[in-house]
Amino acid sequence: MSVSDISPDELDKSDLMGSALTADPLSYLLDLQAKDPVHWNDRHRGWMITRYEDVTEGFKDNRMTANRLKRYRQTRLTEEQQGTIGRSIELLENWMVFQDDPEHRRLKGIVMKAFTPQMVRKMEGDIRELVREQIAELRARIAAQPDKPIDFLNEMAYEIPGPIICKMLGVPQEDRKRFIAWTEQVSLLIGGFVGQDERYERAHEAIVALEDYLEKVIERSNTEDDNLMSKLVAAEMEGDRLSRREVIATGILVLFGGNRTTSCMIANGLRALMLHPEAQEKLRQQPELLNNAVEEIMRWESHTKFTVRIVAEDFEWHGKHLKAGQRVFLSPLAANHDTSMFEDPSVFDITRKNAPRHLAFGTGIHLCLGMALARLELKVVMSEMLAILPELKMVDPASEWLPTLINRVQKSMYVVAK
Repeated sequence: MSVSDISPDELDKSDLMGSALTADPLSYLLDLQAKDPVHWNDRHRGWMITRYEDVTEGFKDNRMTANRLKRYRQTRLTEEQQGTIGRSIELLENWMVFQDDPEHRRLKGIVMKAFTPQMVRKMEGDIRELVREQIAELRARIAAQPDKPIDFLNEMAYEIPGPIICKMLGVPQEDRKRFIAWTEQVSLLIGGFVGQDERYERAHEAIVALEDYLEKVIERSNTEDDNLMSKLVAAEMEGDRLSRREVIATGILVLFGGNRTTSCMIANGLRALMLHPEAQEKLRQQPELLNNAVEEIMRWESHTKFTVRIVAEDFEWHGKHLKAGQRVFLSPLAANHDTSMFEDPSVFDITRKNAPRHLAFGTGIHLCLGMALARLELKVVMSEMLAILPELKMVDPASEWLPTLINRVQKSMYVVAK
């Protein structure tokens, strides 16, 4: 069956970024999982893939390409836009997450040298110090104004990953706030946001600023320095291993992924623990469960709703005919709640033995490069926050979620003293 075989009455017009599915995407996705594993959503012009086995296969299937930006740039932008946001998108096409092999393997092989377990472990002291500073500030604010809500998401979760990844890149302390602000504008383009006026213009301005800034970082980089940009510059100097645009694009990618994505994970993790005080207590009594608790957090409230692929060649999947150029929405969020893999998936269980089988970091060649750092940041935040969480309560656990296609995170997460 192809799309043309579906009658107008059967076409799914569900809005993935509408208020209902933004608040509760799982009900829709799990219904598809049970009834129609390869499902055409006509509103978004793409196939919804929701079962664990299929999402896993989709991440590895060479009949689909990761470069969703190229087609968007070539088909959706006006001639006038090609010289502005089109140029910026073309730069971001150099991100390894939008590359297939062999280009993906080449880029990842170079960058992963900065994400070795040894390099990541070196960051633990900085992360713990930063988290403790945030907690001290949190305690002081609560003591001064116990009834005034504090936004865990925007005032804490977003204040931890950014400085850490900036240090890894070699960005000076005084420049970090504006550097992080630029990546927030990039997220308007990459994250599938709606309701953002002039998002193309804002994203283009931010990418141009990041490009100019990183050019200056490259100029002053010493290849002996122990940071990521220096390693990328060294790779560029070796010849054909990296182009200058790939160096700059990779710097933007690392900051974007290490900032916004990890912030979403931290916010979702704190929310999960606050909604489950019994899990908090179990962690305090059995701290050895921390690693598994982090995995269950990423499974239970996955920060990624969809990963987008483009069909590279016509093929058939579960009786449906996928055609070259069509979009495919692989859903880690749905896969992580598939009963064929996880027993009672709606239950938040930090002792779940197969919690690490989640797909929050993807799988295959596109398995997230920064997952070791993200896991470390989550472990440090959760372990340090355990002492203060019993003193806090969420103002509105069901507060509004961001209407994005890619990420799953609330707009804010206010807490007050109990």
